[in-house]
Amino acid sequence: MSAVSLRDRTYSIALEIPIFDLHTHLVAPCFGSLNLWGIDEILTYHYLIAEFLRARRDISGEEFYGWTKPQQAEAIWETLFVQQTPVSEAQTGVITIISRLGFDPQTVTLEELRQAFGATNSEAQISKVFDLAGVSKVVMTNDPKDPVERAIWDGGYVADSRFLTALRLDQILVTGDDKGDSSVDAVRTYLRVWIGKMSPAYVAISLPETWKFADATLIREAVLPVCKEHSLPFAMMIGVRRGVNPALRGAGDGSGIADLTQLELLLQEHPENKFLVTTLAKENAHTLAVMARKFANLMPFGCWWFVNNPSIIAEITDFRLEMLGTSFIPQHSDSRVLEHLIYKWDHSRRIIAKRLAKRYEALAQSGYAVTDDQIRADLSRLLHKNAEEFLGVA
Repeated sequence: MSAVSLRDRTYSIALEIPIFDLHTHLVAPCFGSLNLWGIDEILTYHYLIAEFLRARRDISGEEFYGWTKPQQAEAIWETLFVQQTPVSEAQTGVITIISRLGFDPQTVTLEELRQAFGATNSEAQISKVFDLAGVSKVVMTNDPKDPVERAIWDGGYVADSRFLTALRLDQILVTGDDKGDSSVDAVRTYLRVWIGKMSPAYVAISLPETWKFADATLIREAVLPVCKEHSLPFAMMIGVRRGVNPALRGAGDGSGIADLTQLELLLQEHPENKFLVTTLAKENAHTLAVMARKFANLMPFGCWWFVNNPSIIAEITDFRLEMLGTSFIPQHSDSRVLEHLIYKWDHSRRIIAKRLAKRYEALAQSGYAVTDDQIRADLSRLLHKNAEEFLGVA
């Protein structure tokens, strides 16, 4: 099989494999207004807000956030999609969404898109998008400290098999339980209560690049023991620097290089816990892959946020395949708007298949020809089985 036909065959098989999306900010239909979808939400994604405010230096963050969402969407559309060629990954993602939904991105108007989205409803759109993206299940990000979400958990939650839960701890570890008690016992009790209510697939936290093992008392003495009790993985997303430009609000976070020896200490101390880890700095991703060779209870996952760009996804996927074989989770979408599933998985599926085919080409040069069944098995591991088995939801 030639290199070209091998790449084509690998990609063709990849299109057949259902996606298990390990980390998103999407929510089940019962969460109502928290379910973000439609063209105005797509255009006001924080990636595009940052790019808009860079392109329009004459507009301050304060002025931009004083506009209504439709006004923000119109300004972003005009600046980033009419006046500019949409070459950034976030811009290209919007073009992919528009094209896959059946529109000509070079001629369609914003008003036509609004009319089309307005003619459907969220439930129908969820089914359509999941089908177009080839996604079978997603994991939500659930925070019971959010008052809007809390109200739904306290009285209106309806389970949906397409949406798995994940208990996010960022606020809990800062503010403590409902009484503001951040002692080890209080946090343990709080976690047990919410694990009982949510039945999460995992427990998660995002951390700055400055986090230290020695300062992580609540993680070490409250979170990890409770995770172990319930056989739940602990997901750590490491390297975010919150609010480096406060004027940009949600678009103002940055990235920092973490000292992953701190994670190594945690892995050494808790060998019976399972850890899902992704890093925001590309420089940390290679160290994480090396670490995964030493700790079988560590599962590297995804290309998070600022490394979720094609050139970096390709590089990270290459060295993960070279060092870990197919024993990792190559991607998660981190989608905040429903339709993001379309572009993020269209783009990532193509890259993952191409990088895997590159390894098959190396095998062919060494005299080993892979079969379609082997390709299908490898892609199944990468796109859903590794996640399902690590979470225990297979």
